Amino acid sequence: MTRQIKLLVLLMAACTLALAGLQAYWNYQAYRTATRTFRRDANEALAEAAGQEIGLRQGALLRRYRTWLADTSAIILRGYVEPVYGSPRFSVADKHPFPKEKRAPYEIGFTDFSGRLGPRPARLDAAARAFFIQRFTAGPVAAGVREGTAFFYTKSLADKLIAAYAADTVHRRRLVRLYAQALRRREVAAPFRLRFDGLGAPPPGPRAAFATAAVRVDFAKKVAGQVRAEFADPNRAYLGRIRWVLLGSVGLIGIVVFCFAYTVRALLSQERLAALKDDFVNNMTHELKTPVATIGVAAEALERFALGPAATAEYLGIIRQQAARLGALADKILQSVVAEQAGLALARQPLCLGALLAPVLREAQPRLAQAGSRLAYAAPAGPVPIVGDAVHLTNVLATLFDNALKYGRPGGEIALWCGAENGQAVLRITNEGPGIPAQYQARVFEKFFRVPTGNRYDVPGSGLGLHYARALVQRHGGTLALHSAAGRTTFTIRLPLAAPYDDAALAPPAAARR
Repeated sequence: MTRQIKLLVLLMAACTLALAGLQAYWNYQAYRTATRTFRRDANEALAEAAGQEIGLRQGALLRRYRTWLADTSAIILRGYVEPVYGSPRFSVADKHPFPKEKRAPYEIGFTDFSGRLGPRPARLDAAARAFFIQRFTAGPVAAGVREGTAFFYTKSLADKLIAAYAADTVHRRRLVRLYAQALRRREVAAPFRLRFDGLGAPPPGPRAAFATAAVRVDFAKKVAGQVRAEFADPNRAYLGRIRWVLLGSVGLIGIVVFCFAYTVRALLSQERLAALKDDFVNNMTHELKTPVATIGVAAEALERFALGPAATAEYLGIIRQQAARLGALADKILQSVVAEQAGLALARQPLCLGALLAPVLREAQPRLAQAGSRLAYAAPAGPVPIVGDAVHLTNVLATLFDNALKYGRPGGEIALWCGAENGQAVLRITNEGPGIPAQYQARVFEKFFRVPTGNRYDVPGSGLGLHYARALVQRHGGTLALHSAAGRTTFTIRLPLAAPYDDAALAPPAAARR
């Protein structure tokens, strides 16, 4: 890794860490805000629910009070018009006062009464009675109930109200329902339980992680009962409120990290490609200098010395051989370029994989003899039909066989197997040699890549052959795989098996190599 790339990676890593730190701080502040909001909403909702529940009980008590007032067997209601100011006056008294009670009837005036009353106190008619009961309970009686006081308008009414206060108790299920509704209105979704203090034994279990402030649920008792809302896992509510903020932050950091990793990978890939190209240029320089120098020496000998026919023919043969070597190098480069072209047109035709292999083996016989290598060829029992481009597939087979020869052990064996397997046309080429180290096996098909040895590259080559071979096999809908261990290396070609053809149709074209 170059110094510039290291610096860029460090800067990008610092920026990513800074962004992650800012996001963490922002999320922490959002969490604190959500916590405060949740606590406020939980307390306000409980106070609201308790107030509603108390209001419902007070309303029920006022309805009972109206029935007490309407009981003519116990209460006497009278009315008259006050002579001085002409305002209506109403009185309420017990029909059966307690012995020795000298209480005068309680009087009250309502100026909004539109009915008719006489100048002297008299029992109320039905309309006046209904008006008085409604106005009296909605006014002074309701005010006293809200404060939890019992005013002695009459002794019997006060006694009944005090007894009702003593018997009054919170409706727990209703309070739970009202509290849940109040929480929903505030968009708080979290399981809770209510703990009642001073109203019996508290529910079993330890104290929860968060509890609201105590809220009074009695309105008339000297020792008032209180209720608290407890949340066993308030973090669910906190996180629920900021879940989109958290997801957005995680997504943003994920995108930045992905872009960072992708950029670093691209930079390293470009650096590796540049190194491979440098190796390729160095190899090609070496590969080109040798035949060019040989051609130069042979041409100079022909020019400076008077050679006989035999010597002249020998030097011309050397020139032709080295020129062919230069042509082969140029062909490899062109083949690699052609294989990468998306619009490469393949001349597809019915072929036989075994027939394509025959000329390759025939041309390789002199090199096999020179290297002292043995060929073990397991020919297919019958045709192995495929559909493909004869020229390109022949070049692929020649490349793989050439690779097996160059990297095989001198005097070793090269084994070939061709046939049909699992509905596919299969060709395996195995050579005996040092093998390919495991750390390089995934890269042998990369463009320009060559497996280094102790002398860097002790076998001439361009690093394009296997890249070209795999690209062409894939263009034919097949695969080219490698399996290498110490002492053996196997390349396996798998191509779609076509329908069988006549033997004449399966014969390869006469010129199979470009």
